[in-house]
Amino acid sequence: MLVIGSSLAVAAGLGYTAAAALEKREAVLVSLDVPVARLLAVLARRRVWLAAIFVSLLAWVAEAVALATAPIATVIPLMSAGSAVLVAVGIRWLGERFEGRELVAVAMVTIGAAAAAVTGGQSEVSRTALAPLVQLGVGGLALFLGLVVGARRSGVGYGAAAGVLYAATAIYSKEIGDRFAVHGLSAIRVLATNPAPWALVALAVIAQAFTQAGFQRANAASVTTAMAATSTAGPIVAGFALYQESYPSGIGAVLLPLAIAAVVAGTTLLFVSARSSHPSLAV
Repeated sequence: MLVIGSSLAVAAGLGYTAAAALEKREAVLVSLDVPVARLLAVLARRRVWLAAIFVSLLAWVAEAVALATAPIATVIPLMSAGSAVLVAVGIRWLGERFEGRELVAVAMVTIGAAAAAVTGGQSEVSRTALAPLVQLGVGGLALFLGLVVGARRSGVGYGAAAGVLYAATAIYSKEIGDRFAVHGLSAIRVLATNPAPWALVALAVIAQAFTQAGFQRANAASVTTAMAATSTAGPIVAGFALYQESYPSGIGAVLLPLAIAAVVAGTTLLFVSARSSHPSLAV
């Protein structure tokens, strides 16, 4: 099951990466004068952007199944490592340029995410359902932190804000995937009265708005890496604190916090070096 979950995590990460490249290409064609609150409505009129959202939905299905079959500490970092692919896509297709510090930051996040996935894979998969109040608390905290971080109004700031919200949606995705793994199709009835699917949709919409605003203001890889950093650490901590997934032993106990630290440090470097000017797009 670990191999299946890991493979689906990689597939989900690549799917999100492909969608991000398409979304970035469309987002930079929208004026910066459009308020963030109206940005999704404007982008929804563009067929390529809608196709990218469809790809993201397919990636989400892979993510939910992966979270139900592999530990959180394995799935989330493997998904996040796709930002390195987006650097190549950004240079070759989107006409983006990167400073040395930005490339170093992306490398730190990618290596840290991969190391976290390897060390976190020692844990058993937990399918314990979170109490509704705990689920609402996770969403409320993520929304508050996302709005605070997004107040920076820079490309990387919006990316980090989206990542905070996506950390919560990852937990909701696990709740949904776990219920189907445990109850089969009866999970539809169980989830109808559960906060997880409804909170996931609400936070995902807000996160999408932040993501597109970030794409308008910074390199796609920089925005995605900022998202990866904030959306990686949160679910991993939740796996240990909320789902009682076992913390790695031996050398893994040392490597895991170092790997997460590399992810956080890489994002901090992105905050320092990311440009706030409108990015170019080669067409």
